[in-house]
Amino acid sequence: MHRLDRINPFVKLLAALALSSLGWVAGSAVTAGVIAAIVLAAVIACRLPQTRGYLKLMALVGALVTLSWTLSFVWNGTPLAAAIDDALRMAFRLIATTGAFFVAIETTSAGTLLAACSRLRLPGSLTLVLVLVIGMIPLMREEFQSIGETQRARGLELDRGPLPRRILYALARGVPLMVQTFRMAETIALALSIYGFDPKMARTSWRDIGWLTIQTDFPLTNPGRTT
Repeated sequence: MHRLDRINPFVKLLAALALSSLGWVAGSAVTAGVIAAIVLAAVIACRLPQTRGYLKLMALVGALVTLSWTLSFVWNGTPLAAAIDDALRMAFRLIATTGAFFVAIETTSAGTLLAACSRLRLPGSLTLVLVLVIGMIPLMREEFQSIGETQRARGLELDRGPLPRRILYALARGVPLMVQTFRMAETIALALSIYGFDPKMARTSWRDIGWLTIQTDFPLTNPGRTT
């Protein structure tokens, strides 16, 4: 367990939101770049196992965002210097946002988040959404890595060659990832349905009695009630 996992997850999410907001209110590319550099320094200092992959991905995405936005601004008549400044500011904003939430999410386990939600007495539906979101991100990352290893085994050089080819290969990894994500979401929804989850009910439990299965519902305000 990472040492940051002991910190309340809502504290980390609020800190990530604050850093992200600073990046978005920055008035120049220099200011946004300083904020992005601070966030990247924090990401490296945390020494997470996924840091190397994140830095490589951000380098590629940042270059693409800068290039695409610069061309778009120039095409619409913006002077080149102003276009580059705006494009760099957008790229640095993206880095600051993803980096801050990367640390917050990667150092928060689903169990820790569930305990924090229970401590704050959040509604069950909101707790479920938060836990699923936090839990799905590591699953998606592992699936993305598995897809990449499979494609490498088939002869695709994902990390070599010219930039356009690497972009096409990255898109080739994104399509199966999207399909697998939808499948995971469908599986989770089916499991919730099988276990009798209903957002209209405060709480639902199942009790097996002989040959019969009796559903008993009771509110959270009186958890000790039995039927």
